[in-house]
Amino acid sequence: MSLEIITPEQWQTQRWQNGGGITHQLCRQDDANGMLWRLSIAEVASDGPFSRFDNIDRIILLLTGEGFCLHGVGDNPQVLDAPLMPFSFAGETTIHCSLVNGAVRDFNLMTRRDAVQAQLQVLTISSAVQTLPLSPQTLIYIASGSVNAVLGEKRITLEAQHTLSLIDEAGSVQLSSSDSAQVVYIGLSAKPT
Repeated sequence: MSLEIITPEQWQTQRWQNGGGITHQLCRQDDANGMLWRLSIAEVASDGPFSRFDNIDRIILLLTGEGFCLHGVGDNPQVLDAPLMPFSFAGETTIHCSLVNGAVRDFNLMTRRDAVQAQLQVLTISSAVQTLPLSPQTLIYIASGSVNAVLGEKRITLEAQHTLSLIDEAGSVQLSSSDSAQVVYIGLSAKPT
């Protein structure tokens, strides 16, 4: 069992080789075969191709900026111009990204298809307490506002851009906010073999 608050100061930042952006890795888990899952935020400054990730399922959401178009995911480009609307696609898809009107910041969840099941929800948290079930691995990213989290006897205050990581914690977590916070709530579990 473990509980960790990941702040932006702990993010691992890497510039893209093509110079078109920056990736901030918030957290990840690996096994002997490589990445099991990864949570990251990208700052995309220019149009360009997405990196290919074989056997990886991806979910992407716009955080800030006017949006971007993904070319290659279907007959028509997929336009993501509304914040916090999840879009799922396969990591091996050949995708070209074009920006709608200037730089954007997006949120990414990657999971290894044969090993990890992921559930992602975007929630608005108000003063009314929301009780949420816990998965073997639960990640709660605060997109905006401030959130109070209660886990058994533990009380935690989470600010914008904080991520709460809960591993093998039992029961549920209770979230409330005085300023209509928006959170990305992720549950990860191992796929049955």
